[in-house]
Amino acid sequence: MQDTQAGWVRWLQDLMPSPAREASPADAPEPRRLALALGGGGGKGAAHIGVLQVLEELDITPDLMVGTSAGGAVAVLYAAGLSWEQICQVFRDTSLRRIATPDPTRTGLIGQRKLSAYLTALLGERTFADLRIPCAVVATDLAGGQPVIIREGPLVAALLATTALPSILPPVLRDDMILADGGILNNLPVDVALALGAQKVIAVDLDDALPGFQLAPVEAENPLARLALAPQQLAIANRALALLMARATRHYLEQHPPALLLRPDVADIATLDLSSPEKGQAAGAAAARAAAAELLALRDWRLGPPAEPAPPARPRLPFALPSWGSTGRTPPP
Repeated sequence: MQDTQAGWVRWLQDLMPSPAREASPADAPEPRRLALALGGGGGKGAAHIGVLQVLEELDITPDLMVGTSAGGAVAVLYAAGLSWEQICQVFRDTSLRRIATPDPTRTGLIGQRKLSAYLTALLGERTFADLRIPCAVVATDLAGGQPVIIREGPLVAALLATTALPSILPPVLRDDMILADGGILNNLPVDVALALGAQKVIAVDLDDALPGFQLAPVEAENPLARLALAPQQLAIANRALALLMARATRHYLEQHPPALLLRPDVADIATLDLSSPEKGQAAGAAAARAAAAELLALRDWRLGPPAEPAPPARPRLPFALPSWGSTGRTPPP
């Protein structure tokens, strides 16, 4: 009889939740995190400004921002608290005719002295830790041959690195890395946003590798082309880079598709023209407004309860996520 009672007690105890069986905090669903991934494109990056404008109209604030090149610059500036109108002015202030200066290192067509001074006056000594929205930018380590994700340290140095278009602007030397434009290897870092904790991503692609390419006229309007005295060579180099980046971007998007992909019409905006951001802003706003229903659905998802079940495993990046003090040469996991 006693054995029978003991058996019933054990059976009832098995049905009751015990402290050991209760879910731990680590098992709890994660808060819903919506990221914004902004692609590179030079002057075409003004389209990101129009996207931000519409996101504000729809009351959508991303939990994380990642970007490459011009997209990285817009992401950092917005995360630092600048309005979209102020970012438009930054584009105008950093046009080539305003920042052109000889490059003492001879690793770029123009130096970064004026651009660095302007960004320092704008952002001071702020670091990524000072941003109101978590943010990361992508650069390329020319020495190690891999992407580098910058999410710590001074903002100005990070912006100079992610926007250092090869042969145009000099790379940034840090530790044993030679950091140049992130678009060389990852021009639309959706995978980075997912790896950093986002569950859904709004991506803005500035791909202009469309049919119909033509050589630039000998008397080009682009001030940098006039400075280089080689407008057609510059156009060919820019086209070749655009084709390479477009193919790599399609590969990345097939592996890690975003929840929403916006493609503003920026084909007629010169990559090296930052003097008139209004055209790009209008293109970005038009693309975002055309997807307003999808954006509102993502906003509703973001404001919902923590996702059930737990989100799928995040992608493992084939490169390190170093701080400024590391070498960025950590072997793949």
